[in-house]
Amino acid sequence: MKKHIVIYLISSLLLVINVHAAKKMTDGARHIMEEAQKQVPSITPQKFKKLIDDDEVEFIQLDVRENDQHGHGEIWTMEKVRLTRGYIEYKVEEAIPNKKSKIIVVCCSGKRAVLAAQTMKRLGFKDISYLEGGVNGWLSKGYPLDTVFGELYLKQEVDNLPTKQEKRFD
Repeated sequence: MKKHIVIYLISSLLLVINVHAAKKMTDGARHIMEEAQKQVPSITPQKFKKLIDDDEVEFIQLDVRENDQHGHGEIWTMEKVRLTRGYIEYKVEEAIPNKKSKIIVVCCSGKRAVLAAQTMKRLGFKDISYLEGGVNGWLSKGYPLDTVFGELYLKQEVDNLPTKQEKRFD
C-alpha cells in the first residue's frame, strides 16, 4: 500500500512540474516547437499501445529523457534506445544505424521528443514520430509504466488501490 502511494505521489509531482514548465515557454520556444510539430508526425498513446501489442510491427523506442528521469518508470517495449536529447546530433546515427527503422521518440511531455525527432529527420531518418504527451500522456490514459516496484497504473490506482488478491507488484 505504501509503495502505491509513493509511486502515485512521484508521478503526480512529475505531471505538475511538466505543466508548470509548459506555461513558462517563451514565444520563441513556442514557435520552434510548432515548426517541429508541423514537420514530424505524432503518435497518440492509444496508437502506441496498439503498436506495442502488435507483434508483427518492428520499431525502436528512442527515450530522450534525462538519465535521472528513467527511475520514474518507462514504457515497456522490445527494442529501446536511451539517448538524452543533448546527444541526438552526436550519437543517434551510431545508436540507430539503419535510417529506415521505424522509430518512436519518447520523453516526459513530448516536447523534447518532437525536437529530437525533427533533428533526426534532418539527419535522414525516414520513419520517425514522437509520442504525443510523452510518458505523462501515456500515464494519463491509464497505460502502465515499468518501475523498480513493478507496474504503475496511475489512473486506476488513484481510484482503486489494489486489494491483496490483485497482483500488480512482485
